[in-house]
Amino acid sequence: MTIVDALKNLGFTQQEATIYIKLAATTSMTGYEAAKSSGISRSNVYASLSNLVDKGFAYTIEGNPVHYVAITKEDLILNAKRNFSTTIDIINEKLSTTSITSEPYITISGLKSVLDKMKNIILQADERIYVSVNAKILKELEEELIISCEKGLKIVVLSSEDISCGEHIFYCTKRNASIKLIADTKEIMAGTLEQSLYSKNTTLVNIIRESLIDEITLITERSN
Repeated sequence: MTIVDALKNLGFTQQEATIYIKLAATTSMTGYEAAKSSGISRSNVYASLSNLVDKGFAYTIEGNPVHYVAITKEDLILNAKRNFSTTIDIINEKLSTTSITSEPYITISGLKSVLDKMKNIILQADERIYVSVNAKILKELEEELIISCEKGLKIVVLSSEDISCGEHIFYCTKRNASIKLIADTKEIMAGTLEQSLYSKNTTLVNIIRESLIDEITLITERSN
């Protein structure tokens, strides 16, 4: 993710993010200076500067001409955290969702969506987690596994490399890009980072669980 992408996640447009970055790099700028520095047309720059002020991302210094000042990085971060916290509180209070039943097989596509779902499954587990992935994917899940270890959950990891996530059980095995994740013997994810299947279906959970047990048995036998 680039700094422009990060700013867009906070509500900036592409042009506003570009101009804000230029403003932040200096003490102040006129509209003309911002246009020259960013390479954006003056008419678009003035519109974006006005929007930045309206959104609270910049201030003005009155004069002839008017100068614009970016809010500090510290203020930007504090404001973002405050706004995000308020947003989460409203969603938590106002939004109602229906839990997924035990039957559907749900397809999750795309790297970010697959990783996000895996992380959420790990964080929401209550008792135990079994995860079989390659070292690269395991590293992506390290922070969530550390949190789960600190909560006292049983963590079993199958991968080519171990991670430092507190007390857990590790089985060394070569892994390709496939994913197997079981939480509390209640829900599973299986597939790849591009596309994975998620389900709470009891039959499927047991099938994946048995396949992991078989894999652990083979690893143990080979090591003896």
